[in-house]
Amino acid sequence: MLTALNSLLRTLVSVVMVALLVLGGWIVYQIHLSGNRLHEAETQLAQRESQIEQLNEQLSARQREIAAMAEELKAKGREIQRLLTANRLLTVDRRVARIDVVSQTGSAAAGDLATKFSFVEVGSDDRPLDVPRVFTVRGDLIYLDAWVIKYEDRLVESGDPLHAMSVCLFRRVFGELQQPKDGFVLDPVGATPAGYRTGQKMSDLEREIWSRFWDYANDAALAGRAGVRAAHGEAPSIKLTPGKRYKVLLRASAGLEIVTEDVPSGRSG
Repeated sequence: MLTALNSLLRTLVSVVMVALLVLGGWIVYQIHLSGNRLHEAETQLAQRESQIEQLNEQLSARQREIAAMAEELKAKGREIQRLLTANRLLTVDRRVARIDVVSQTGSAAAGDLATKFSFVEVGSDDRPLDVPRVFTVRGDLIYLDAWVIKYEDRLVESGDPLHAMSVCLFRRVFGELQQPKDGFVLDPVGATPAGYRTGQKMSDLEREIWSRFWDYANDAALAGRAGVRAAHGEAPSIKLTPGKRYKVLLRASAGLEIVTEDVPSGRSG
């Protein structure tokens, strides 16, 4: 009986020991497994944080690129606006004179064609600056002789009030069958160009340029110091037709142009 009891106790102790060993092994396994999971979780968290950091860096880089592009677009916008303004200033046409055909008699075939016309300089508001002068030439083709001063584009582009436009002094008008020296005098040498008769003050430099016109025309260094791009004579021509009006234009950076207009009904001047 005692032997059987001892055997049972040993068996129970063995079972308990095995159970404890199994439980301990399971606990160790769980701890190990938990440690692995924790390590994996920490690794994944570190990877996520690294990815987030990289994404933040990429986002910051993109934001810097966008900011740089925005500044570049602003700069380009300002440059485009500057170029548009410069182009507008360079291509502004200012009406400086008007020619009206008064009458035409005879014929080219008979050799007695004569054309009577009026000439008057006008201001920026297209109003006459003087009383229109009337001339008669043989034939129907006239030349308008003028001295023109053209300023450097940079001065015109900047809207410089003293150099915003080319300026001209009308010397004479003559027909194709006349010698230029025999033409009709418009503004004598030494006169103030009509463009200054509207209240615009002529600077000392401009007064000197007009008084020494051919010096500036023939001395590039002298002209350059005054911002003069060119100083020379021009003599555009036009064939006059009855019922027509001709406007004489001066481009800001260029020379003289003659453009034809129809005279409104009932108007001749």
